[in-house]
Amino acid sequence: MTIVLNWARRAVLITIGVVSLVVGIIGIFVPLLPTVPFLILTAMCFSAAAS
Repeated sequence: MTIVLNWARRAVLITIGVVSLVVGIIGIFVPLLPTVPFLILTAMCFSAAAS
């Protein structure tokens, strides 16, 4: 059961990280969309998924 929960948690974190990375990259080109908070969220999600 614990292995399944760890796998699900990791999948959710990676999904959130990828989505926030895409939004952050779009924010480079759209003037009013913030970029840095999304890239920080990406780093947090990927680091949490790696540990």
